[in-house]
Amino acid sequence: MDREDRRRFFVIGSVFLEVVTPVFRRQLENNYRKAGFSCLQDFLNNQPVVHTLFHLNHRYTWYCCVDSPNCIARQQLPLYNYQWKLLYTENPGPGNHHCHCKYTAKPVHLDELDITLMGLILVNCFTLGPAEEQAVRSLRQYKNDYLSHNTNCGITEPKYNSLWPDLTYHVLQLDPTRQSDLEDMKNRPLDEQLCKQYYIHLLDANKRFEEIGDSLQEMNTSVQGISTSVHGINTSLQGIGWNLHGLERSVQGGNTTLQGLERSVQGGNTTLQEMNSSIQTINTAVQGIPVMNDAIQKLVYYAEKGVTGTCIRQNPNIQSKRQERKSYKLGQDIFYQHLQFTVQHVHCTKRFCIGNKAVKTDAGQVAYIHWDNLSIDIYNTDGSHVDTIPLQGQPWDITVVNNSTVAVTLPACNSIDIWNIHNKQKVKSIQLSIPCCFGITTTNSKLVVGCWGILLIIDPQTEKVEKTIDTGYYLPNRLCGSDDGIFYTEGNYYLYHYSHSNNKISKVKLPSQPCDMTILQDGSVYVLCEDRSVQHVSSDGKKYTQVTTKGLTSLEYPSKISYNPVQRKLVISALNSITVFQQY
Repeated sequence: MDREDRRRFFVIGSVFLEVVTPVFRRQLENNYRKAGFSCLQDFLNNQPVVHTLFHLNHRYTWYCCVDSPNCIARQQLPLYNYQWKLLYTENPGPGNHHCHCKYTAKPVHLDELDITLMGLILVNCFTLGPAEEQAVRSLRQYKNDYLSHNTNCGITEPKYNSLWPDLTYHVLQLDPTRQSDLEDMKNRPLDEQLCKQYYIHLLDANKRFEEIGDSLQEMNTSVQGISTSVHGINTSLQGIGWNLHGLERSVQGGNTTLQGLERSVQGGNTTLQEMNSSIQTINTAVQGIPVMNDAIQKLVYYAEKGVTGTCIRQNPNIQSKRQERKSYKLGQDIFYQHLQFTVQHVHCTKRFCIGNKAVKTDAGQVAYIHWDNLSIDIYNTDGSHVDTIPLQGQPWDITVVNNSTVAVTLPACNSIDIWNIHNKQKVKSIQLSIPCCFGITTTNSKLVVGCWGILLIIDPQTEKVEKTIDTGYYLPNRLCGSDDGIFYTEGNYYLYHYSHSNNKISKVKLPSQPCDMTILQDGSVYVLCEDRSVQHVSSDGKKYTQVTTKGLTSLEYPSKISYNPVQRKLVISALNSITVFQQY
């Protein structure tokens, strides 16, 4: 494939990841809310929905103890195992029957569903209009035909020319406001790095992994067959030894045993050939994935050596290597831009927007504090504005407490307000006796707040201060925490790190003054600096490297940064916009 073929693949991939995906999410959310469900998990737990999806994944289970008249035995199972396991967990109950009543929906979020799965739910679990249903079915099919199994990472000009009109038509059937987005993407130049990232994201690797798993099972059966044949060979050899000992008495008996050995060896060779065929099947399936997961490479490696998948899971060396892979290399590309939307009701200047910050909750919504408006604005996963919560004072910082709750510091009130953004109810207000509370974060299920010269660790349930950490004279105005320690800034060029293990504070000088930061999944930190750069700092706070990821190299000032490990998303909040980055 030449460069233009890759560019066309990049354009189509951009449309599906940046336009079709959020459009499908909005369609799905709108439909389950119209049906009276407040969240995706409640919708998936609805028995008719469980029953419908159950029969899209399970073969020949047409008699359920609940709603048996609507059981359907399907030859084709479009809902793959990895998709079913993403949505549901099994709760074994009484009886030997296998029924959908034994499954409960997991706390899955819209952002975890891909286009294929969302399309399947939309057309099977809702009554869509004819145009909507055709659009969803067509877009889902286009994604499978042109992207999911496209191992060449390219689309030829004739295919592109025939696809583009139909693709745009069906997108606009679902959301007519996307016309300008489509035109912009049509003329988008090739970004090789982003193209590779989109390619990995779009390739239907999970289905391939299931095929590999089936081949491994076949291979294990062959290995067992080899073991049986080897046992037979050993038995025959023992027989040979015994008969050779008495060869002068029975030459004919020795010949008979040798013939038995020859038959056993032939059987062993046949089984070895079958095993080799299974391994070749695995290699063929894996070769279809140019950027192959190293775990799959290990499966093939051990399969060729006759080791089962169970042995691999128990291998301590592989487990330790998996642990090592959890740490990011400083400065590596971890995120790509997923969504950007405009912030509502912003009237302040840059000088007075230093307290404006957005966080993404575990449920996927965005909570954005306004310094000048004295409020929290709530946005859906697609960027649509939901509601506004008024505050009693000017907010300085915000942190996620749990699935639907955030905590906000109000310095003028010397308090921490905790809000449930789903029902817009204040959970509690923690009043502090020490003046000035600014930066706030969470660590080990506790709140950490910065006051003059100290950090306070507070139990949000009892509202008691469990620990006071002396930081010196200055005010810790920006914080982020993990199980290992707390990072904070004090208005200079240093990033400070307090360690829970030794109760010591270390620091590292950055090239520009840090203005906000967030903890990533491995404990390392993204620090947003006044020179508009993002510095990637190690989990011990000793080393750093500037981030060169597209969209994170030169941010608007002032901006704020936050990461949600449940959603695996990075949020950058600027004066008039919020940008969401998805983790690879």
